[in-house]
Amino acid sequence: MSGLVVAGCGGAEDPAPATPGARPPGTSDSPVTGTGESGGLREMMKALSAGGPAAEYLEYGEMAHWRELGVVTASGPEKEEGRWLPAIGFGFGALGSSARLLPEKTGIDVFGAVRAVSLGNPPNTAIRIDGKQDAAAIRAKLTALGAKPRTIGGQQGLTLAADGAIDPDGVLTGELGLLNQLNQVVVTDSVLVSGASADPVASALSGGPSLADDPDHAAIAECLGDVVAAAVTAPPAPTAVALYGVGLRRPATTTDQAVNVVCVLPRGTGVKETFTGKFTTKAVTRSGTPLSDLVEDITHDEVGSGDGAVLRATLKIKQDGPVTLVLKMLHTGELPRLFDPSTLDLVDDSLKSPS
Repeated sequence: MSGLVVAGCGGAEDPAPATPGARPPGTSDSPVTGTGESGGLREMMKALSAGGPAAEYLEYGEMAHWRELGVVTASGPEKEEGRWLPAIGFGFGALGSSARLLPEKTGIDVFGAVRAVSLGNPPNTAIRIDGKQDAAAIRAKLTALGAKPRTIGGQQGLTLAADGAIDPDGVLTGELGLLNQLNQVVVTDSVLVSGASADPVASALSGGPSLADDPDHAAIAECLGDVVAAAVTAPPAPTAVALYGVGLRRPATTTDQAVNVVCVLPRGTGVKETFTGKFTTKAVTRSGTPLSDLVEDITHDEVGSGDGAVLRATLKIKQDGPVTLVLKMLHTGELPRLFDPSTLDLVDDSLKSPS
């Protein structure tokens, strides 16, 4: 392909050819397996390597539940359920943003998926989608776009470009806005994993010790509970927090009150006092919005005991409030600052200076 721009240093390599003995993704001994309809965040963690980029960051979402509630159909979102629409794209990354155009160009079906997880921090990222896919159609369409065979994580996959490369003039970039998310792909009729480079893709193919086996991630998943959208992340630098997670609890109906949850695994001292003392409905965000305008109630408790206890805050979102409030606060960088005792980004109204 022409016009390729290599991102990063030393990250590009010529696509490797398929090698003898590589497992076709659909064969019975392939480690790529679907997680099933009854799984969840913890179940998805079983598919992710504990030593891969998911240990730094993962974002999880379920499409099947939103279909069950009628928030989306096989063809896309339903506008009359607009309250919940901000939650439906979690886990699908850039593929979610291009969901309506993907079937025609690539054969990939986002709205018919069961669940998805996007993992890692740029440039080491990947997306895993679980649920029925037409693997033959996807392979045919990607091959027509120029994809070649490549062995990824011991499995037969496809490569559209060198690891980390970006094609600014390509069809996927120009028509779908995908920079390099489909550079490397492994697909079966029940799982699709894609990413800019082979290593992150291989880390989501269910091989080796999983993230679910990591005590810290398992504790956060248990704390979050039954969530339909979530993010779990480690601080980029050592802080008083080892790991934290945020999520939207699964609503039973579209008329349910939205419930958000924040889980914090402390590493140092002072986290509990800061978290429970400052993260209340009396708090005011840095933009000046009182949480009481958005949240009906915030309750604190702990999951587990001793040094391994996870701090939890459960938020009842007001009917007109954002259903993904804590996920938004995470992505804007405001929420993590709550957990560092040396940073007071939310202050009680009672502590503010009179105007």
